[in-house]
Order: sequence, then C-alpha cells, then structure tokens
Amino acid sequence: MKTVHIAAASALLAVGAAAIAAPDAGANADRPVERHAGSVAYVTGGIGKSDQMTMRRLGAAYPLHIVLSARKDDEFIADVPVDIRDPKGRTVFHIDKADPLLDVKLPEGKYIVNARFEGVGESQDVLLAGKGSQTLYFHWKGRDGA
Repeated sequence: MKTVHIAAASALLAVGAAAIAAPDAGANADRPVERHAGSVAYVTGGIGKSDQMTMRRLGAAYPLHIVLSARKDDEFIADVPVDIRDPKGRTVFHIDKADPLLDVKLPEGKYIVNARFEGVGESQDVLLAGKGSQTLYFHWKGRDGA
C-alpha cells in the first residue's frame, strides 16, 4: 500500500511541476526569434526585460534597429505597422504589428522607413553602409501632447 501512495504522490508532483513549468514554456515560445518577410530577415520584441535582453543579444547581426515609443515617458509601444521602401518607392519590408524593438537585415542602400501609431505617421530616411548599424527612433507624443 505504501508503494501506491508513493507512486500517487510522485505522479501528483510530476503534474504539479509540469503545471508550474508550463508558463515558462509558453513565455519562451513568444520570445523574439528571427522571421522572414519575403527575403528579408527580421526580429521583433522588447516587451519585458527578457525580450529586451534577447533583442540585444540578437541585434548585432542586423544593420537596422528601430525603436518605437510614445508619450513623455518614452513608453515602449507595440502593434505598430512598419513599412520600409527603397528610393523608387518599392516596398522591401512590411510588418503589420511590430513590437517596440524591431531589427531588420537589409542590404546596403538608402531606405525610407514609415511607421504609424494612433493614426499618426512618421517617416525617416536611413542609409545602410559598411559593417555598422543604424538605429531609428520613432516617438509619438500622443494626442494630448503628453
């Protein structure tokens, strides 16, 4: 009879441990990973410290870094559509819902980066050249000026 209780207790512990570990596994699934939009590789994340650390670690491989924030406290924002075009106006990259940090692998060249938040669009030009990287900061003050 003791064996049955020990086996039952072991099974309960295993189920409990799996339940405790499950949120971690889910969180890892949402961590930033490289994705592709056509031939362009990118990674987006930055929600929470773990994401930010992952983005910093992965960022060295990407020549373009985009930071999205709003309001006077520079709060990170997400679900921002970002569109990157070449000088002839052709879209070379698009994402419907970028997280606060977006890193994009593009070949050397000139690009126009557009982002939109709460109906307000911003645009910036960028030149990617050499082995370095460029960081663009998109910041929206908000409708009330805050």
